[in-house]
Amino acid sequence: MPNKNGSDMSPLPINPPEAGSLVALADDLYWMRFTLPFRLNHINLYAFDTKDGWLLLDCGINSEAIANQWAMMLKGPLAGRPICGIIVSHYHADHVGYAGNLAKITSAPVYMGAVEHEQASWGLAQSDEHAGGLLAKTYARFGLSDGVVNRVRQEGNYYRKLAGDLPDVTIIEASQQFETKSGCWLARFDTGHSPGHMSLSDFDRKLHICVDFLLPRISPNISVSLRSIELDMLGHYYKYLSQMLSLDNEWLVIPGHDWPYFGGGIRAAELIEHHNSRLELLRDAASNAGPVSTADAMKVLFAFDLTDHELYFASCEARAHLNHLVARDEMRIEQVAGIDYFHNN
Repeated sequence: MPNKNGSDMSPLPINPPEAGSLVALADDLYWMRFTLPFRLNHINLYAFDTKDGWLLLDCGINSEAIANQWAMMLKGPLAGRPICGIIVSHYHADHVGYAGNLAKITSAPVYMGAVEHEQASWGLAQSDEHAGGLLAKTYARFGLSDGVVNRVRQEGNYYRKLAGDLPDVTIIEASQQFETKSGCWLARFDTGHSPGHMSLSDFDRKLHICVDFLLPRISPNISVSLRSIELDMLGHYYKYLSQMLSLDNEWLVIPGHDWPYFGGGIRAAELIEHHNSRLELLRDAASNAGPVSTADAMKVLFAFDLTDHELYFASCEARAHLNHLVARDEMRIEQVAGIDYFHNN
C-alpha cells in the first residue's frame, strides 16, 4: 500500500546504497542493498560496527548474483575487519538463503531464533517428491485448477532452489542483546509474516529494525504455512501492529525492503486499515457470490497475473485472511469434494 500524499510518514532523506557500497544510518549501523530476481527486486541488508568487527543482518538468496554482491562488499567497504557474526531474521529464502555460504566464507557464527531455524531446517529437508506433493495437496484444498496442481507437483522443493544448506546456528531468545559501538540492540520475535520473525530495537536511540514486519510501501506477506494451513497468522500480525501504534515520529523504522522512514505508528495504523479493508472485500464476495474458496479469495485480493513464485504467497495470504474471519466467528469453513469453502455467518 503506497504512502498517501500528506501522510506524516517521512522517508529518511538519503538515497539507497549503490552496488558495493554502504550508507550510514547511525554511528554504528550501515545499510546495504542487494538485487533479487523477483517483482520485489531488492533486499536491504545491514552491517553493525562492533568492537569485534562487523555484525551482519540477513543474507539474500543462495544464487550466483548474491554471491557476487557479497564478494563486492567483503572485498570493498567491509574489508580489513573480521565478520564477527551473522544474524538471520527469519527463514524466508531472501533472508537466510545465502547464510551457509556466507558463514563458510567468513567463518562467522550465525544467530537465529529457534522457531525460524526449525522452519528453515524442515523446508530444506523435504524431498522433491514430498515438497511437490504437499504443495499440490494444499493447492487442491485451496481450489486451484488441476493444471496448477499438477504443475507444482512436478516443481519439487522450490525452497531448496533458493536457500542453501544451513550452517551450525547459535539459537537466540527474546532476551538477546547485541552490543555495538554506540548502542545496544534488543531482539524481539513476532508471528505473522513468518512464525518467529526477529526484529531489533535500540530504545535509547529510537531505532527499530522491523525487517519485513512494518514495510513503508507494501504490506508484508501474511501467509499460512503449508504445515498448518488453519493457523490465524493475520491475528498474530494484528497483535504486532497494535503494539507498534505507540511508535512516535522520532523512531527511525528500518525495513528489509524499500527505505527507512519516520512514523512507524502511523504506518502500523495504515496497515491495520489495509487488512481490515481486505477482510471486508472477502465478506462482500461471500455475500454476493456465495461461499468462497481460497482460490476465489485470491482473485479478489490479487487481481493481477501471478508467477508461480507469487501464486504461492498470494494463495497462502488469501487463506490467512479467511482463517482470521473464521477466528473472529464471521465465517465458517466447509469442505466439499476436497475443497475448503468459506461461508459468512
